[in-house]
Amino acid sequence: MLQLILILAALGQLPTLLAQKQQWRPAPSSTASVNPQQQRPLLIDDEVHFNQTLNSILVPRVVGSQGHQQVLQFLVQSLTNLGFQTELDEFRQRVPVLGELQFTNVIGYINPTAQNFLTLACHYDSKYFPNDPNFVGATDSAVPCAILLNTAKTLQPFLKKQFLNRSDLGLMLVFFDGEEAFKDWTNADSVYGARHLASKLAKTRSVLSGTNQSIRNIDRIEVLVLLDLIGAPNAKFSSFHQNTHGLHTSLVQIEQSLRKAGQLQGNGKMFLSLPSGGQVDDDHRPFLEENVPVLHLIATPFPDVWHTPKDNAEHLHWPSIRNFVKVFRSFVYQYIRLHTEPVNLRYQRG
Repeated sequence: MLQLILILAALGQLPTLLAQKQQWRPAPSSTASVNPQQQRPLLIDDEVHFNQTLNSILVPRVVGSQGHQQVLQFLVQSLTNLGFQTELDEFRQRVPVLGELQFTNVIGYINPTAQNFLTLACHYDSKYFPNDPNFVGATDSAVPCAILLNTAKTLQPFLKKQFLNRSDLGLMLVFFDGEEAFKDWTNADSVYGARHLASKLAKTRSVLSGTNQSIRNIDRIEVLVLLDLIGAPNAKFSSFHQNTHGLHTSLVQIEQSLRKAGQLQGNGKMFLSLPSGGQVDDDHRPFLEENVPVLHLIATPFPDVWHTPKDNAEHLHWPSIRNFVKVFRSFVYQYIRLHTEPVNLRYQRG
């Protein structure tokens, strides 16, 4: 069972605006902490799967391109092979520069009729640069996509034998389309897929099994864990949201435990304990607006290669990726294994 402990945390100075994708807002002043348990020995790496997966995603994949369609098909096939029920959220929308495009969010479910979901997400489209058609966006966001699929692959024995058919909790993997702006980052020219999916989930309802209770589908998301900008050296991950600070704290503690056990490379800390003092605009924005708890795992400051031709395989830092994979996999396993009752991290609205 996840034990929630309220604690207070001091706020740091509001950080400087880093880039167009990043919009900072003051963070709340209180936090919640989760007391994590020890890791289990079943969590075994599969680097061959990770490398093959990353190679399949690490191509130019601007919305509407051949590479985009290729990666879309790969994601669907990968989720199906891993035992997920796969759903496509397709829509068309006009965008700056490129005109009308078809977008496709890819969603995979285990226990699709469950009461609540742990939702893991990232975006799979790559940024459109008219003068750089070969931009592949390794950290942004091919590596996060590979991490999600590899986490599902390495947890497959547990998911198939001990997690399958649970009615209280399901696992949802979401690969958002159209996160990147086509011209300038604004509320309208960004997070196309996330805005469409959040609206769809907010407008549709389900009747929970064994009850007469009807609930919005978006309210079945216990927490949205969003990955972005992962794979550069010396990446740091801060806590951005008061109501999920406890979950972030569990990542801090898992990293410490794995490092003490000699399972991580190097000595630098990835996950920082203190709140960031601000937020980064990303695919979670429309979900925050619907009061979905968000755990945002994005490197800040942004990697030096961000939105440059150097954001490719050659400039990835493999020890950092391996470390993140181990910590994240342990976090997902722990959340699911310890989940015995609904966890409500939503802000209470008057």
